[in-house]
Amino acid sequence: MLNKALWFQNYKQSRLLIWALLVLFILQMPIQAILSIETWNERAEQAGEAEEYVYEVQSWDVQQIFSQGNFTIFIALAIIFFAVLLVGLERNTRRNDFTFSLPFSRKQLYLAKWLLGISVITLFFIMNFVPAYFIISASEFDYGLHLVSSIEIFWAPLLGYIFFFTFALFIGTVTGEMISQTVLTLITGFLPMILLTLTQEFMRVHNFYLFSLGSQPRPIVYLTPIYYTIGQMGELIGLSLAIIFTALFLYFGIKLYNRNKVEHNGEFFIFKQINPVFFTFLTVIASLFGGSLVASLAPWSADALRVIAYWIGFTTFLLFALLAVRRLITMNVTFRGKPM
Repeated sequence: MLNKALWFQNYKQSRLLIWALLVLFILQMPIQAILSIETWNERAEQAGEAEEYVYEVQSWDVQQIFSQGNFTIFIALAIIFFAVLLVGLERNTRRNDFTFSLPFSRKQLYLAKWLLGISVITLFFIMNFVPAYFIISASEFDYGLHLVSSIEIFWAPLLGYIFFFTFALFIGTVTGEMISQTVLTLITGFLPMILLTLTQEFMRVHNFYLFSLGSQPRPIVYLTPIYYTIGQMGELIGLSLAIIFTALFLYFGIKLYNRNKVEHNGEFFIFKQINPVFFTFLTVIASLFGGSLVASLAPWSADALRVIAYWIGFTTFLLFALLAVRRLITMNVTFRGKPM
């Protein structure tokens, strides 16, 4: 797994995303730190012109630079595509056949991909965290760094990115090509929160409540992988879960990669027994979404009309999903091309 040939092969097929990640981290931390200080200076000057008002940087201002903000979304997407280029692209181009013929065990092949990913993420994160931190500490707003903890701005985002990469790579062990790996990573990345939202909307429309958990209950947030990349885990339990989930998905990723069958490359799933489960599950999700969407168009005061609209949307999306999902899981996508 430390073989130079493996590292070079994995780097060659994913180098575009590797350098894209570097650019995103530069924009997120050092560049954003410089621009934020300029913004804070401007606000401080404006506050100085007003009586009895002093501008102070808040903790969330600092977190926007290191662990939150719009750039975390783009980094999460880049991490998904990074994992896709390492696993899914190999399957689409049939390069996976060549990879498995190399004199390495599948465990070594998988660990080489994982180690490249976490090394790149860790290196680029630290490379940009350090200058961004010193840029702020050298300014008049250095007190803002005392408003946040190292868990909130360093450990939680770093371990969150590593976990999400491990998760995206794991999804690649059950999918047969890059499109299905991307789609399934996005769906399962939001899945616990999606299920909660659709269930609560169903109960709200039909005016009965089996439970009430609020819009973003912490237990559901902890189970939603995407939240680990957008600065929602700035406490010890979130940090611990990121480490535990990383270990679990790495372990099962290795196990499943060992059992991959190259003859199913290009198909939606490598393991055919997943097809009926996925077909049923995605059809139900799409139907619930359709019901919620159409019900939202009806007036809130018209309870009966909202129920009728819900089931019209549910049925319409059910029929569409039955056709679309069946076509999706039976597709076979392969093409000739060189790694990026």
